[in-house]
Amino acid sequence: MSSFIEYQGETLCYSIIMNRRLKHLYIKIDPIKGVIVKTPSYPKEYIHSLVLQKAEWIFTKMRAAKARTTLPSLFEEEGKVLYLGEPILLHVKQSPEAFYKEKTIPLVTRLVEEWSFLMGVKPTKISFRKAKKRWGSCSHTNELSFNLSLAQLPLECITYIVIHELSHIDHKHHQKAFWQCVAEHMPEYKICEKILKNYSPTLS
Repeated sequence: MSSFIEYQGETLCYSIIMNRRLKHLYIKIDPIKGVIVKTPSYPKEYIHSLVLQKAEWIFTKMRAAKARTTLPSLFEEEGKVLYLGEPILLHVKQSPEAFYKEKTIPLVTRLVEEWSFLMGVKPTKISFRKAKKRWGSCSHTNELSFNLSLAQLPLECITYIVIHELSHIDHKHHQKAFWQCVAEHMPEYKICEKILKNYSPTLS
């Protein structure tokens, strides 16, 4: 279960994990998954209030954690890469670029095929490239381009990016009709947008 608070002009997204075997509530700052609240059975309102009280401390910890978990630093310091939101050890003979090319292209291609059918749209072309700032794009001729590092993201965020770009086939803007199209196929897209702030598209 996911939720979020607003604190001093910033949005803090957090996940709630219920475990009745726990005796106390715990707030965990995960550099990749963000804020995780583990609780035995406290009401959501109480958890929301507690996260708001701890917001300044949480933001401080998250900024420190984020600075340590870029893809290059994770690989250089620990020999790991991010795959579907989780850090994993990379085979010694494989480069991060080769790893993401191997993982991203088939995964995103399959998602595009599935969601283009469900949404009733059809891209003219699908391509992949390295990019420093963008996860994906849709051209005026309905050609979709995706970042090769997409496989680092949680699956729901990859799905959101695919839906986002497919929505641009019928809506070449970010106006109300576009966001209505996105929300129709992924009502929780705003949570994905907040999670994406914890990641960087660049491979270098």
